[in-house]
Amino acid sequence: MPFAVIDFETTGLVPERTDRVVEIGVVLTDDDGLIEHEWTTLINPHRDVGATHIHRIDCGDVVDAPDFADVTDYLIEMLSGRAVVAHNASFDMRFLHRELALAKYDILERPAALCTRKWGGRMIGAAKLSHCCEALGIALTNAHCALGDAHATAELLPHLIGCCSGSPEWHADRERSAAFAWPGVRVHATKPATAQRGQQAADPHSWLRSVLSAAWVPAIPENEASYMVMLDSALLDREISRSEGKQLLATAEAAGLSRGTVARLHQDYLRSVAKEALADGVVTDDERTELNAVANALGLGVPYVDEALAWAAADKPAAVDESTAFALRPGDRVVFTGEMNRERDEWVSTICAAGLASGGVTKSTRLLVAADPDSQSGKAAKARQYGVPVVSEAAFEKIFAKYVTTS
Repeated sequence: MPFAVIDFETTGLVPERTDRVVEIGVVLTDDDGLIEHEWTTLINPHRDVGATHIHRIDCGDVVDAPDFADVTDYLIEMLSGRAVVAHNASFDMRFLHRELALAKYDILERPAALCTRKWGGRMIGAAKLSHCCEALGIALTNAHCALGDAHATAELLPHLIGCCSGSPEWHADRERSAAFAWPGVRVHATKPATAQRGQQAADPHSWLRSVLSAAWVPAIPENEASYMVMLDSALLDREISRSEGKQLLATAEAAGLSRGTVARLHQDYLRSVAKEALADGVVTDDERTELNAVANALGLGVPYVDEALAWAAADKPAAVDESTAFALRPGDRVVFTGEMNRERDEWVSTICAAGLASGGVTKSTRLLVAADPDSQSGKAAKARQYGVPVVSEAAFEKIFAKYVTTS
């Protein structure tokens, strides 16, 4: 009987509550535990991704990832007819059971799996995967990556087969796993689209290319203005997250903006930032850094920054109209989501003492401060629905400092 080794990275430890899978790794082996095939994908959990410092998955990584339900048929076909293996099998099988139930598959009991943590402990007295790998000279080069952990577990498997296959209990565990009745697939499972770690960092301007590659008809000024409002909100922290990029793409499509119109609007926005920087006649290092950040977010190079500054200098603005510039006002509601560098309760106490308010996300919320601007939390989803800007904690610190000094 061949094996299917599986590992999940998750948002937390309790699937029976709200924790979800964020990454799947599967390694298929033959009867002797020799690797035949590997497959992995990130999963969009539609909530915060949890302990990024452990699994190293950012919210932006999962924005375009498939839902678990999108890959379930393919996953079931890989597992069927094999003995499923996992390290700390009860943990992974609890998550698999929960995810299959959420995807509306008929599965009444938790899947069975042969646990390499149990048998590794009996073989060498070590239970953790890292300890087993160290004891047997197995390279664990990508710990807390679903495929990395599944691959290391698959390399551990032949050692366990050689040592434990004479045990009746081993055979019972293996047969119980192999005999598990998986729910039937709904359609023939073609290989689904996947998402991999690092795609966000490798392609930060994918949204921009999508906007510029479209061939929509020129828009009217009112529709151009709707795009500029969205752009101003997205660039409040001088960065465009993957989620904001998707919103900009949707706004450009709904507004019917042509490639040339978008390019002009981006250049106009950069010029407006340059005009603000030059309002006092001096461009500081911080202002130049900010201009470069805006240009980079818009896919524009240094020459565009120089051009924007030259345009602003030639325009000789007497003053910048700050009435439309974003600034916090006393009584504004600021909401926090995710694990901050400062405790959220501390942030709430600080801003309330300064005359701001906090609480849940409403239509009147002025800002959502997120540990990760691509957060998929319920608060973040509601903020995007209401058009509330989502900024990082570092960006909010600057906005709040400006508010305190001008209040």
